[in-house]
Amino acid sequence: MIVELIHNPASGTFDAFQLDLLAQAFQACGAEVRMGRTEKDGGFEIDPDCDLVCVSGGDGALRLVVASMVRAGLSKPLCIFPAGTVNLVAKELGYAGDPELFAREIMAGFLAEKTARLKAPLAASDEQPFVACISAGPDGQAVARHNPKLKKRIGGAAYAWSLIRLLGDWPKLRFSLAVELPDGEKTQLSSTAFYVIKAHHYAGNWTLAPAAHMGADIFYLISLTRARRRDFFRFLATIARGRDPATLDFVESLPVRRFTIAAENEPSRMASFQVDGDMLEEQPREISMTGTTVIYCLPHLD
Repeated sequence: MIVELIHNPASGTFDAFQLDLLAQAFQACGAEVRMGRTEKDGGFEIDPDCDLVCVSGGDGALRLVVASMVRAGLSKPLCIFPAGTVNLVAKELGYAGDPELFAREIMAGFLAEKTARLKAPLAASDEQPFVACISAGPDGQAVARHNPKLKKRIGGAAYAWSLIRLLGDWPKLRFSLAVELPDGEKTQLSSTAFYVIKAHHYAGNWTLAPAAHMGADIFYLISLTRARRRDFFRFLATIARGRDPATLDFVESLPVRRFTIAAENEPSRMASFQVDGDMLEEQPREISMTGTTVIYCLPHLD
């Protein structure tokens, strides 16, 4: 069995020692390990002879690998060792953070075949797949302004600090969203901030759409009709308490198959969008389900 172990050497959380432990753990389970690495421009290829693709990194690295697999038409079981700042997919699918335990559970899952597989329909931003989430709003601007050196020192807390600093220059955004629901019905939303949720978790342990899961052929659109400072922090407080934000009078949550985005003012046209914890280089025009799936190899307990 051949495992291609792919990592992101440019990641602030990259740990060569841990990567080596993971490779040794797979080898101890009888696998041949071939090493690969992501490139930010997506210009890397995955070995077509491998039996399993394993990403060591976070959701951003996983997104790059998934995009490469889709582009190459490569259908291989996929898994992710949670080595990033935020690991939403790994959390949802139950991947262990210990290299030896991870390798044992994944090898058992690979041998279990259909009983340890998840077919995950993919969503895309302007035809570029993503795996967990996209957002536009105050927290998206905070991600854009975070200090990478601080992130390397304190991890995800760097985003919280960036959001606090944003209080003095609060974004005033407005987007027009033309939405198509799963039954084909169409509706129009005016939004000051919105979230596209494909995975169950967001920003760690938070949940914005309780019904969301990676195996669904829809995503959830969480739209805020207003996002003043007090509104947004009320929104965050609701999520932090484990409550559905759709209970708030300025929040709407919809299951969606596709929608288009139009910025309504100059600040919105300049606003940053985050995708799977990274920044999008350009604002998306359309977000939609693709009709393509990836297959995750799930951990299996002997």
